[in-house]
Amino acid sequence: MKDLIRYEMLRCERINRWISLLFATGFLGTLLYAATLRAAFDPAEYYEKKCSSCHTVGGGDDVGPDLKGIGERRSEDWLIKMIQSSQSMISAGDPVATQLFEKFKRKKMPDHDLSPDEVKQLLAFIQQGGPVEKPIDDKPATAATPQEIQLGQELFLGSRPLANGGPACISCHSVGSLGPLGGGSLALDLTQVYSRYEDAGLSKALRKTGFNIMREIYVPRPLTGEEAFALKAFLYQADRQGQESTGFQKKFVFLGVGGCVLFLGLMDLSWRKRRKKTAKPSHGGLS
Repeated sequence: MKDLIRYEMLRCERINRWISLLFATGFLGTLLYAATLRAAFDPAEYYEKKCSSCHTVGGGDDVGPDLKGIGERRSEDWLIKMIQSSQSMISAGDPVATQLFEKFKRKKMPDHDLSPDEVKQLLAFIQQGGPVEKPIDDKPATAATPQEIQLGQELFLGSRPLANGGPACISCHSVGSLGPLGGGSLALDLTQVYSRYEDAGLSKALRKTGFNIMREIYVPRPLTGEEAFALKAFLYQADRQGQESTGFQKKFVFLGVGGCVLFLGLMDLSWRKRRKKTAKPSHGGLS
């Protein structure tokens, strides 16, 4: 009986050792896999996905500044902090970051979840000349026909579907000319986006879709050249015509308050008429 108990105890110990070994191997494997993912950072691919929609390397200022020679104009430490979180730099009162923010019409550069070493790799890629820039062959929005502007409006509203299956812009954005309820409120109002980005910058933003949510949605379902130009033409027209939409929530509140006031007014009027009728003296009465 004792031998049997001893045998079972030894068997349990062996099983526990194997389980511990399997857990340790899995944990180490996860760490090694994570390290491999970090080691596989490709600065050229990252630049194309995250930077090219707003910057050039030697092509002049765009939505953001031209990055040619950036390593000679700014210190490496400053660039690492700026790329990781430009808004933190601005909030901390960095004079250069604040000046750039004002110069480029207060457009916010998104934060980048990069290690210092990855930022250095990205900077080295830019210093070596960056990507081969392919100019976007697009006419200015001022040359758009009424039919192209109409097409842009239909694509924005979703009354005409996008060729590659992407969602309509109104799902997330509003624009001032859409009527009393406007559009979506997940992302920015686009009424004055043409003024903020200007013609070439807006063409690039529509073609490259460099913003996080847009990139996830539209990289597998890109806009065609015709669609991108039509949307730019519609946004140019909206910029010329209107004032920024106040957003769905504010409009809904105003409509709700207005409807409530009207309802209470009608109720008050009805109550007054009823009260006058009930207050009339009786001519028969009791003697």
